[in-house]
Formats: sequence, structure tokens, C-alpha cells
Amino acid sequence: MTIGFTLRLGRELERRLSEHLRARSDLQELSARLLRAQENERRSLVRELHDEVGQSLSAILMEAEGAECAEDPAQVREHVASIRRLAEKTVAEVRDLALLLRPSMLDDLGLVPALNWHAREMTKGTGLNVLNRTEGADGDLPAEHKTCIYRSVQEAASNSALHASARTVEVVVRREVDRVLFTVQDDGAGFDTRYVRRLGLLGMEERVRRLGGRFTIESRPGRGTLVAAELPIVELARKNGHEANSNSAG
Repeated sequence: MTIGFTLRLGRELERRLSEHLRARSDLQELSARLLRAQENERRSLVRELHDEVGQSLSAILMEAEGAECAEDPAQVREHVASIRRLAEKTVAEVRDLALLLRPSMLDDLGLVPALNWHAREMTKGTGLNVLNRTEGADGDLPAEHKTCIYRSVQEAASNSALHASARTVEVVVRREVDRVLFTVQDDGAGFDTRYVRRLGLLGMEERVRRLGGRFTIESRPGRGTLVAAELPIVELARKNGHEANSNSAG
């Protein structure tokens, strides 16, 4: 019996060591892929700044020089009008880049307005019908939680439009006492979760895990995809509970 028990322990140790090594390898792969994605995003941003904003500013400088050299008042007005059009175009380009990096309304107005803005922009840009349902999500949430939810919804909806050919995406965010839940479900092509590991999905999972949450994906070919996550908000729950106890004691 002792030998059999020892052999079982040895096999269990080997199995757990193998799982640990596989998990470590997956983590290293994820880290490398995330770094590559960050570099790609930076290259894309540099191209946008150079090709769009940089060229617009160069054109404004040329029009300004033309205005300085023009002697006919009509030509000066023409140059000034061109400068105004180019300046308005540049402002719009910079605003779009800023919103792509982080929508200011997420900080200024909160999660719900940011999600509603995102839904409108997705529908306008891709034709995807994005439906938002929020329950208590407009209250006090940590900034990291708001960012995690917004970026996850943004990534999931983008996947639905680009990869799944979905027509409708339903986003649900529900705040509870000590946690916030969110789901993103589409009616697209779906995929086999055993074999498909898109970088965007790995990034979502990493965001959720970093906040101590749980992340799941349910999908089957031809059956759409459901992304679901649960984020704990223990500190806020403790704070609210402490304030409630203090008020009742007072």
C-alpha cells in the first residue's frame, strides 16, 4: 500500500508540475503578445499623427505663408478660410485619436454615458446594433473597474463586428453590493473556444484577473459568443457598510 500511495503521489506531483509549467508558458506567451500589441498600437498612433495630423499642420503652415505673401485681400481671405477648414479638420482628428486612447467622458461623466457613446459610434461606423442595459452601473465605481469594463466591451464588440459578422450585440452591466457583473453577447458566427485564442480575448481576461475577477467565454460555431466577467469591489462595500453602521450608531 505504501508503494502504491507513493506512486500515486508521484504521478499527482508530475501532473501538477506539468500544469504549472504549461500555465507559466501561457503567461509568458500572453506577456509577449501583449507587448507586441502595444508596439503595434504605438506604431499605428505614430502613423496617424504623422500622416493625418502632421500633414494637416504642414498644410496650415503653407496656407499661412501664402496669406503673408498675398497682396490681394480676396486671396488673403481665401487663405484664411482654408486655414480655418484645415484647423477644424485637425481638431477633429486629434479628438478622435484622444477618444480612441481613452474617452474623456469615462472620467468626466462616468461609465454609462461612455458605453452609450461607444454603442452609437459602433452602430454608426459598422452597422452593428449595440444594445446597452445597465443596472446601478452609474454609481461609484473604482476607476480601474470602469476602464476594465469599457475596454472589455469595446474589444468584445469590435470582435463581434470584425470576426463574427454579428448583427446585434447586447451589453449588460449590473452593479451589486460587493461586485459588478458585465456580459457581452452577440449573434455572430461563434468559434471553438478550445482552439481559438485571440489576443483581444486574452487581454480582456488579463484585465479582469488583475482586478481579482473571474472571466469566462462561451461560444460555439454558428451559435454566437458570450463574454462574461465578475469584478469584486470589496473595499467600496466595506466603506459603504462602515458608513451605514456609523450613521445608525449616530
